[in-house]
Amino acid sequence: MRLIAIVCFVLGLGVAHAQRPETSGPPEAADPRLVPAQSALERGDYAQAIDQLRPLAARGDAQAGFLLGLALERAPDPLADPKGAHDAYLRAANAGHAAARNNLGAIYFDGRGVQPDYVEAARWYRAAAEQGNLEAQYNLALLYGKGLGVAQNDILMARWLTRAAQAGSARAMAQLGRLYLDGEGVPENPAEAVRWFRAAAERGHGWAQFYLAALLQKGHGVARDLEAAHDWFARSADGGNVAAMQELSKIYELGLGAPADAEKARLWREQAEQRSKPAK
Repeated sequence: MRLIAIVCFVLGLGVAHAQRPETSGPPEAADPRLVPAQSALERGDYAQAIDQLRPLAARGDAQAGFLLGLALERAPDPLADPKGAHDAYLRAANAGHAAARNNLGAIYFDGRGVQPDYVEAARWYRAAAEQGNLEAQYNLALLYGKGLGVAQNDILMARWLTRAAQAGSARAMAQLGRLYLDGEGVPENPAEAVRWFRAAAERGHGWAQFYLAALLQKGHGVARDLEAAHDWFARSADGGNVAAMQELSKIYELGLGAPADAEKARLWREQAEQRSKPAK
């Protein structure tokens, strides 16, 4: 069921950004020998990071292998080496490094340095997910939602999203809210959708802020509150959400939840139009 037409197109499963690599390893795996290389990686000195990480990774240090994979993925040409990143992640993944397993899954999903292979992506995401890696739990859930590399299964999608959401993943919270809104893999429950959207929105998730605002505006799953809807649309718009900008323009045109203001309506409309223009 998709009661709110203005939001039914967002948070779809399988969007490209869902398969992003993680940006850091587990804090508990920190090693003083890795600090200079990690600092170099953070400031974008990929040549130094790669030089310092290669010998440590070759000796079997899983965290060094994970960081080497990141460096080889992020580095500009001629340092970029997708196949080398795959190999570095693979060594770390075989040593049990959860974040490397997640990133290896992302490499197979995207086909970076290897042929795309959804089955292999699912295998590595599952290995990391079972270790409690939130990114992998989210990614594995999306594979179940789309039936990529695994049999399509909305219940397992919801189950993995719930695990990630309960552990603090804002993206999983937002997706779980969508599932409860539509009754996909879980019983339809607008109030539960509101709860998860709010949890993600409070953590800064832009589309969750938009969804929460729309539900508050409609009074669906929550008491209608036009002022709160305006405030959440504004937070989403401030984060760059074009759909929220468009809704704010309508709000100021009609005076719904905020005083009517033709100038603000115009400014938000123009900002949305500007953001919507394709990059040249």
